[in-house]
Amino acid sequence: MIGLEAGFSNLDYEQIDSGVTTKKETISLSHFGLKVGSEIDNYRTFLSTRVFDAPEFDYARTYGIEVQYMFHLSKDTDMFIGINAGTVDMEFNDQSSTNTVTLDSTYMGGDIGFNLHLSDGVDFEIGARIMSLNSSESESTSKYDFDNIVTGYASIIIKLPMEL
Repeated sequence: MIGLEAGFSNLDYEQIDSGVTTKKETISLSHFGLKVGSEIDNYRTFLSTRVFDAPEFDYARTYGIEVQYMFHLSKDTDMFIGINAGTVDMEFNDQSSTNTVTLDSTYMGGDIGFNLHLSDGVDFEIGARIMSLNSSESESTSKYDFDNIVTGYASIIIKLPMEL
């Protein structure tokens, strides 16, 4: 399976100066992703990469794996629930100061959504994902705590038949 994904995300962070939280914000990001995977009976697995875009970032990327369990609701629709894990690599520019923070961290989370079978070889997927970073980085006298990336997305998944 090969999937092309697009979506919108929110990233929560706090800025802490001298032990006091001075800023608590949510950043909105858009993203595009590619995922490659396989499906057997009720299970599927994807290796994925996503590129996020927002003015506050020079770059923001994730590389990960998703493992999902499928509930076959009808011949045309599946529901899935799963877990995800991977790494996030980003450079954040605090626009209220001159601080630039580079974050290279792991994440873990979950996802849920629906697949609509458009044909035998093509699915349309809509879903929601949370990736928990719980990571901190310091720059100058400021500490930045990055929390969760919450995403809503849509994918087109092309299923390629394989003979074993």
